[in-house]
Amino acid sequence: MKLSTHVFQRISDQGMPIVSVDNPLASLELSLFGGHVLSFMPKKDNRQRLWMSPKAVMDGSKPIRGGIPVCWPWFGAASDGNLPAHGFVRDQMWQILRVDDDQEQTRIQLQPERAYLNPGQEHLDLMLELLIGEQLTLNLITQNRQAHSIRFGGALHSYFRVQNIDHAEIQGLSGAYLDKVQDTSAEQTPSPYLISSETDRIHVNAVSQASIIEGEQQAVTIGFKGHDSIVVWNPWQEKSAQMADMTTDGYRKMLCIEAAITQGIELAPGQSHILTQIIS
Repeated sequence: MKLSTHVFQRISDQGMPIVSVDNPLASLELSLFGGHVLSFMPKKDNRQRLWMSPKAVMDGSKPIRGGIPVCWPWFGAASDGNLPAHGFVRDQMWQILRVDDDQEQTRIQLQPERAYLNPGQEHLDLMLELLIGEQLTLNLITQNRQAHSIRFGGALHSYFRVQNIDHAEIQGLSGAYLDKVQDTSAEQTPSPYLISSETDRIHVNAVSQASIIEGEQQAVTIGFKGHDSIVVWNPWQEKSAQMADMTTDGYRKMLCIEAAITQGIELAPGQSHILTQIIS
């Protein structure tokens, strides 16, 4: 089904709606299950920016491993142990609100079927806006239409493709971070910043840009706005082997660097907040 000049929708072999963008500047695939970007490839170099697990479950029975999962309205474990980690929009269907094209980019706006858990929370809105051109901009927009303030968190949990994790260096991050593997705080960012073991770090020095450098390849640059933290994650060998939707060596081909709200943001009635990640 054609949605615009450069945007098409199809049903996958697993029965899930997939949106494909192919404009003069880039191609992208998006699953409407989870509002989940699966791939992004600028045509200036035809290099895939995102990693997808070969064992990712694509039938809607669980969140998708790889690409860019949307974590909202919390990041990590929920305060209520009965609720899912990373919020409740990763495993529901999203609907498209708007699609349009111009010479510079394609715009897609979509929202989850529901942005609340309990009755009385219906006035909390969430929208994801994708701007697809030479770079990919993701704007995760939270709007509070309730009569009282709310506190929320989230992340754009981006899995970047690397050739070999041993040689992938992160540049642009500095200062202290919280190490969730060692359960320690105030660890200092290494230089050079290489990954050599299980890594789950929350960088509280919320810089506006970071890069992945790998040999002679052009750097992948990630811009951030509206965040209070940057998360760096790689499950490494032992944890990968324990994950049903990861291959045992999948950790060697991926690196997560994420615009995140881990400390929580207070949103007053009538206010909106935009969490942005820009990939080029």
